[in-house]
Amino acid sequence: MVAKVLCLALALFCAVSADNRIVGGTPVSIQEFPSVVAVVYHYPRPDIYIQRCAGAVISSWHVLTTAFCFTGATLTNAYLRGGSSESLSGGQLTGIRQMIQHPDYDATTRFSDIAVVVTSQPFVLSGSMNILYIPPANTYLPDGLQTRVAGWGFETEEGPQHDSLKAITLTTVNLEQCKKAYEDVEDIDIKDSVICAANENAGTCFGDSGAPMIYNNVIIGISSYYKDCGNSAYPDVFTKVDSFTDWIMETAVAPTGETPLRSASIYY
Repeated sequence: MVAKVLCLALALFCAVSADNRIVGGTPVSIQEFPSVVAVVYHYPRPDIYIQRCAGAVISSWHVLTTAFCFTGATLTNAYLRGGSSESLSGGQLTGIRQMIQHPDYDATTRFSDIAVVVTSQPFVLSGSMNILYIPPANTYLPDGLQTRVAGWGFETEEGPQHDSLKAITLTTVNLEQCKKAYEDVEDIDIKDSVICAANENAGTCFGDSGAPMIYNNVIIGISSYYKDCGNSAYPDVFTKVDSFTDWIMETAVAPTGETPLRSASIYY
């Protein structure tokens, strides 16, 4: 009976969770990626906890992730774990006070797939828990830029899911090339508000939605969509953070009334 319940919960997880993973990643410590947090979801009926997606700390009160991450979710069942290389143990665990998705978010096309999460209690910043900077609005990102992405998602579409943090390097791809790759894929609309990136032997999949794309300690993208995990013929699609900088800065207000986010320019 326990096995049946667990299988049912895993099936539900795959059906409603953000559909991304880390494929071809290498193990890393949280000290290398201290801003990455696991979004952990509690399924009360079987009483199990599963890492659902990922996010990035942008202040002690705020995590940046995708709106899609919370598809079908009950906020009181969701938690944020930071400061640990393990998704289901260690570090700091907090509940969610509020999830604010972008007003233009479209669940079908993933347009404006971004959300600001306000924590129930502030994270205590340290060597294993720190922030990423927000890029200025309309930041120029060249094609061929090597970026880093970290998360706990599945190794393959069949599993298993990583318990420990892994990271990959992805190279940004020309947007027109990306549009051509997805021209026969229904619903997904490649616009200027996304970044496409690929690596011949690496990519994202189940559990990595919301994982940050990082360049020089600046969060430039958020993992949003993939097709055929790790297949470089279909570049991974990330929400382009600088397209939403003004909204993020206006939205991420601490319960104390402060606006604690930090912005930093990118130098190549």
